[in-house]
Order: sequence, then structure tokens, then C-alpha cells
Amino acid sequence: MEKLSRSLATRRALTRAALELFAEKPYGEVSLLEITERAGQKNRNALQYHFGSKRALFEQILLHHADEIDKLRQHLIDALPKEGAINVEVAVDIYLQPFIQYTRRNDNGRLYAKFLAHFLRTPERVEKILNPDIPMSTPPSSLAEVLISISPTLTPQERDQLLFVSNAMMIYSLENLIRAEEQNILTLDSRIGRHILQSLHDSLVNLWSI
Repeated sequence: MEKLSRSLATRRALTRAALELFAEKPYGEVSLLEITERAGQKNRNALQYHFGSKRALFEQILLHHADEIDKLRQHLIDALPKEGAINVEVAVDIYLQPFIQYTRRNDNGRLYAKFLAHFLRTPERVEKILNPDIPMSTPPSSLAEVLISISPTLTPQERDQLLFVSNAMMIYSLENLIRAEEQNILTLDSRIGRHILQSLHDSLVNLWSI
């Protein structure tokens, strides 16, 4: 039991250290040694032992936080009315608001926004988020179905293009606002902060009104 507890503590320390470093600089500039030292690990092979590779740890962080945001989105999706079409404003709320909520929830959320901004600037690969063959249900049961429902005339490639631009707009905007808060320039609860978030929402609505 004690060994398991130490192992979990080591994994948490490595994960936190990696999140902090990936939020500070691009993936390619973060070394294994930096992560292990930031995590306070004397064993330089600790990361490989617990996660296999830097890439595996990076992907675990990416997916863990994405899953947490998806849980918040799912609450909104589950509350959709059983009948009637979804308008673009509602779809953008489902897409945007959980991300805002999560990145403002705690320090990990703020670090994740910075982590994603670096990932978008220096992506090793761009993966498709939407599956063009996804079966549709009524009401939609996932973010992918929601976005497909408001853009039925788009091809899968066009939808992927819109989503890539939407992700960039959302992530870069939140990253810059978080940094502005940290520098005491503004707060998201201020009139200007709320105006910027509303402008982001309106811009995404215009983007998907095609």
C-alpha cells in the first residue's frame, strides 16, 4: 500500500511538473530532465518508468483535461430539448462555455489553456476531431453531433477547417485573457472582460453561420 501511494504521488508530481513546463514553452523545448527535476525526482528515469515517454505523458495530460471539459459539455448536451433544431447560438454556448468555466476553475485549468496555446503553435500533427461518419441522434448526444447539426451543408473537411479555426480563436483568446489577469491588466469579471468574452462568442456564432 505504501509503495502504491508513493507511486501515485510520483505520477502526480511528474504530471504537474510537465503541465507547468508545457504551459511555459513548446513541447519540443521541454526536456525529460527538466520535468523530473521540476517534479523533485532524484531518479532521472522516473518519467520513462511511470509513463514510457515524454510524448505519452504529454498526450495523457491533453486527454485528461479534454475529458474533464467534455464532461461539462455533456451536462449542457443532456439538457437539450428532445425536439426541435439547435440554433447556432446554443451550439456555440455548448462549445465555448465549458472551456471558459474549466480554465477559470483552478490553476490547472489556467495552465491547460497555456498548454493548448503552445500545442497549437507547434503541433506535431493535426488530428481530426469530428468523424464524418458519426451516427446522428435526436437530440444530439455529443459535441460532434451538435456541430454537425448546425452545419449540414458543409463537407467533413470544411467542418474540420472551421473547428480548427474555432479552437485557435477560443484557446488564444482565453490564454491572452488569463495572462492579462495574472498581470493585473483586467479581470474576466470586469465590464471589459465580459465584453471580450461576448465578442468571442459572437465571432464564433458568425463563423458557424455558414
